[in-house]
Amino acid sequence: MWTAEDRERYKEDGRRYPSDLTDAEWELVRSLFERYATLTKDLRVMVEGCLYLAGEGCRWRSLPKDFGPWQTVRGYWDRFHRDGVWADAAAVLTPAARARLGKSPAPSTGIVDSQSVASGPQRGERGVDGHKKVRGIKRHVLTCSFGLVLAVFVSAANLHDTHGLEPLLERAAEAGWDLRRIKVDAIYAGPTVRAAAERHAVEVQVSLRDPAARGFAPLPVRWRIEATFGTLTNRYRRLTRNLEQSPEAAENVVEVANLRRILRVLTRSA
Repeated sequence: MWTAEDRERYKEDGRRYPSDLTDAEWELVRSLFERYATLTKDLRVMVEGCLYLAGEGCRWRSLPKDFGPWQTVRGYWDRFHRDGVWADAAAVLTPAARARLGKSPAPSTGIVDSQSVASGPQRGERGVDGHKKVRGIKRHVLTCSFGLVLAVFVSAANLHDTHGLEPLLERAAEAGWDLRRIKVDAIYAGPTVRAAAERHAVEVQVSLRDPAARGFAPLPVRWRIEATFGTLTNRYRRLTRNLEQSPEAAENVVEVANLRRILRVLTRSA
């Protein structure tokens, strides 16, 4: 039943599109984007155009005219990608988001998993995940214990999951994350995993399903990364399949979606 609380929660807030930033969200990232000097374009509109593309998954030429010429928004998308601004903003805001969720600002536990995604008709590297019968790419993702993305590495789908661990740990270290343990599933085993764990001084903990459990049973802590994959592919249509021509471009879309999630954590009502 539609209640007064529901009406208050879902009332129109003045934004053009659900992907647009609220004033509070824009204030959190304004300083990171204002370094891009412009005399003719509103940077907030350019950022919101990028968020619209990630959320709705449309073609560049189908971008609403509200954002101005699609070529202009695409130019800023490429500049933001080149400079790594989405990942930088996420690294700055993740501690605050974790603190708001009642967790330690600096994560000590990470969760690693991968997601095989079919590629579209565009050019680009792709492979076949023989286990999941998917031809496309594989997103290797490292999240904190709440599911916020700390590092992402995209490869062809035929790359074994174990070979994605080292790049993830390397990128997490470069971003300033000091992890002590990593939660993984049983596929992360063997010398490749042990070498990566020793190199980065992390403990790899394998989460196993309870043999007595019947039906679906989420694994403690590790279910968070499964929820992250679900959120990314269900709420950000650009991620429902791979539409990018390079691994770096595919990683960029994950970083855009992750920053959007962090902003919502920081500004939503308690």
